[in-house]
Amino acid sequence: MAIALVALTTALRLTGSVDTDVSWQLWIAGRMHAGARLYRDIIEVNPPLWFWMALPVDRVATVLHASIDKVLIVGIGLLAALSLAATDKLNDFGRPRQALLLGYAAVVLTVMPWMQVGQREQLVLLGTLPYAALVAARREGRQVPAWLAALVGTGAAFGFALKHYFLVVPILLELWLLLSRRRGWRSVRPETAAIVLVGLAYAVSILLFAPDFLAVIVPLVRLAYGTTGTPHLVDLLQPAVLAGTITLLLVASQQTRLQSAHSGLVFSLLLAATGFLIAYFLQAKGWAYHALPLLGCSSLAFAATLAASQRVPRPLALLAPAILLMPLAIAANAILREPAPGPDVRAAVAGMKPGESVGFIATDPALAWSITLQHRLRYASRYMGFWMVRAIVQNEQQSRPDPRLRALGREIVSQTVEDFRCIPPRRIIIARPHPGEDGFDILPFFLRDPAFAAHFSHYRLRSRTTVATYELMGRLEPTLSSACRHGV
Repeated sequence: MAIALVALTTALRLTGSVDTDVSWQLWIAGRMHAGARLYRDIIEVNPPLWFWMALPVDRVATVLHASIDKVLIVGIGLLAALSLAATDKLNDFGRPRQALLLGYAAVVLTVMPWMQVGQREQLVLLGTLPYAALVAARREGRQVPAWLAALVGTGAAFGFALKHYFLVVPILLELWLLLSRRRGWRSVRPETAAIVLVGLAYAVSILLFAPDFLAVIVPLVRLAYGTTGTPHLVDLLQPAVLAGTITLLLVASQQTRLQSAHSGLVFSLLLAATGFLIAYFLQAKGWAYHALPLLGCSSLAFAATLAASQRVPRPLALLAPAILLMPLAIAANAILREPAPGPDVRAAVAGMKPGESVGFIATDPALAWSITLQHRLRYASRYMGFWMVRAIVQNEQQSRPDPRLRALGREIVSQTVEDFRCIPPRRIIIARPHPGEDGFDILPFFLRDPAFAAHFSHYRLRSRTTVATYELMGRLEPTLSSACRHGV
């Protein structure tokens, strides 16, 4: 039943595309195969593992002559099926409870991240479920085949390595196992060995194949990335965070009542949810998808509580439908509230043919993605979005501006001019408020640079809605320069 649900949701999901970040990830994979150097030809603030993961997806899409986003969606479905199969091997609640629990897990793994399919938070959730089941089996002293433990540990390791914040989860689970088993605890197990080996291999790979991440990106992040995200603590309290925390507390309140041998899975999922809650507040961005693994693990812990209970108390039974459906309601709300790309952006690229060049200038990267991938346009800039401009402008308003941010501002505009000369966009689409409206107008920041103003003089305003679209008048020959980037 669980596999059938995964197949069904995957087939339905193929009718859509992927979100902003994932579109950028997939585009980068194609450019890397064409010879682009990540962190030099393409400026991206995230560590390289997620982008390396997209390389085989791009290769399969190329071989099959298929759309890369569709290949990714099918791949995520296969990973979800493997996650459920491993969980089934590691815990057995007996029929029909096992089928119901795995069926619900299938929905949580594939339907709840509907708008975030392929996101790092979904990937770590896919790896965490069987890993929590494995730790629960270890805690209960059950024998686990070494090959299965190694595979589960490897899958979880790749998920935890996507963000260093996620490492809170395996640390909490290992501490719980240590306190539970005491003298029976062994630090060296197939799964722990797999996690350590994957971590070491990843660290060495960064030094060998992505040194620019440490030399270029880490200083950029430390200098300007702090202005992204939410400015107020209350903005962190997204519906998914509140729902996940409430569910977590509800599950915690039932721990003393559970006497089942399967209570270990409940508690391991509870700990995982706690770890992801800590990770959410450590990131402190307020982006709803950051709470996805928190909501997923807490909901699965609640479902496991029901499966492990001999008799469900009446108050809990009355609450159960609302708690179990809450992740789906939040996913449905996200689908209704976040239709991307919007009609104004679709109109801005209307009439452009696949392969034609487009430029975007905005602090929000969602403006350019995923429509660039969907329309198979050639993306002219090395930046996903100019998020750092807000920090630069804020710095200019200080009594003692940081000269490093001033220099960063000049460098970004200079690089953009270079990019647009090497790949002259047919259209440049800019996020601009209408005259008299509140909002940040990024265009004047770029026009201060004489070289950008000279290049931009070849463009005329085509339309102005929530975005301003400028069309190239005449023809600009691409600059042939050694400064032009490779593979883009």
